[in-house]
Amino acid sequence: THTDAAAAAAAGSAAAPAASSSSQGGLVELSSTVQLPQQGTAPAVSMPWVGFGTYKLSNARAAVRTALRLGYRALDSAYIYGGEKTEPETGAALAAALEAGEVTREEVFVTTKHWRKFHGYEPSLACLKTSLRRLQLAQVDLWLMHWPGPAWRTMNRRKDEIAAHGPFHYAAAGHEEDALPALRAETWRAMEDALEQGLTRAIGVSNFSVRHLQALKQTARVWPPAVNQVELNPYYQQRELQAYCAEEGIVLQAYASLGGQDASKATTASLGGPLLEAPPVAAAAEAHGATAAQVLLRWALQKRIIVIPKANREARATENTRLFHFSLSEPEMAAIDSLDRGEAGRTCWRNDPLRMLQFE
Repeated sequence: THTDAAAAAAAGSAAAPAASSSSQGGLVELSSTVQLPQQGTAPAVSMPWVGFGTYKLSNARAAVRTALRLGYRALDSAYIYGGEKTEPETGAALAAALEAGEVTREEVFVTTKHWRKFHGYEPSLACLKTSLRRLQLAQVDLWLMHWPGPAWRTMNRRKDEIAAHGPFHYAAAGHEEDALPALRAETWRAMEDALEQGLTRAIGVSNFSVRHLQALKQTARVWPPAVNQVELNPYYQQRELQAYCAEEGIVLQAYASLGGQDASKATTASLGGPLLEAPPVAAAAEAHGATAAQVLLRWALQKRIIVIPKANREARATENTRLFHFSLSEPEMAAIDSLDRGEAGRTCWRNDPLRMLQFE
């Protein structure tokens, strides 16, 4: 049976954070939270609307320490980030901030993600225990299944072989397409048990399509996933997914809010140029005395979507905290909405044969 659907639906309709009268935005508003759906008998969990992303940071330890000092109270990491170096660096930064008394553990919401080579019950639990050790924590606040697709038996994948044999040609043993739904179900079962054991306060998914969520629901003991973290921005709005997650009470969290950084110059040109330079974004930025990045993050927040911008530089990290001193008008939101390019707007995971998620 699925747990507490009423609470889940309530979470899906949570109000977006309001604009503040403060001209600075920043520290107080960064603590604004959304309540996640109730999962089993676990206590209710609230998550900040704005977090600090750690994907492709040049110096994660320094950047995370700076982010905590600036008032960020949510950190988003993953087992695989930075060639498996980002988790330990994030853990070291948090440990140093705790040691210095700059934050308490209860104040900081830590997310990490399971990696696809650990799909299955026992491997998934082993993956989480490694993440906890790297993060120097006994418990994370949110644990996500990072990718619904298979692990690969090699990263040296030839395009001609894929063209001849299909996108699953290089899938690891046991990760064939017909095996994936059951494999993800076993991963989710491990996540449910980790939740019950107190190793994480909430569980969710990442990069899941409506099809993948519907399949998971058939076997889930704990439903809904608290969060689905996906690529989402005005070029790639995933409207069907937004509607399904709202219906199921799943909180959406966006990555690549400013436009996917995996896009080639040709792809970016085909979309109409960099998202940060799109005319409706630039017009709203000028109208509100904001930057294009602030407008794009604010657009997501007004759609009740959590954001996790990353920044290597302190000035940019500070800029990304100042999202609460203005609101976009309905015409401004509609103009930015008109930038949607549908599936053509997906630019992340460029080198993955299954990047479009068209599999069971």
